[in-house]
Amino acid sequence: MGVDVPRSCTLSNVSAGIILPEDGSEAQGAFTLTCNIDGGFTATYSFDSTSSYSSSRVVNANGVGLETSGSIQVAGWNLSLDTGSNGLHFIQTWLNNPIPAIVKAKLKSPTTATTPAGVYTDTFRVNVTY
Repeated sequence: MGVDVPRSCTLSNVSAGIILPEDGSEAQGAFTLTCNIDGGFTATYSFDSTSSYSSSRVVNANGVGLETSGSIQVAGWNLSLDTGSNGLHFIQTWLNNPIPAIVKAKLKSPTTATTPAGVYTDTFRVNVTY
């Protein structure tokens, strides 16, 4: 008799969203990652915009982008998310232990009267490999 429990990770305590202030000050959101993977895993963090642009940015429906600066604080590390993905390898001591994280982001320059109106967005991602 046996049972095969699949590897899995869960996100909890996830902030609904991060709203960047127009004045360029910092905003933050949080989440907790928990994985049941014995032997370790790697969590990679990124903003979608860095796959299309050389730096992170929020983009409106017309393709106009506003450059941003972002980072994640996780497990005692502060990782930049400005130019691409960044990851950490978690060893087995993190098995089933919650890993709290804080994502920080801000506009690199405040908006002005000539900034095109609209909703600007980017997506933050967590990818886990094991």
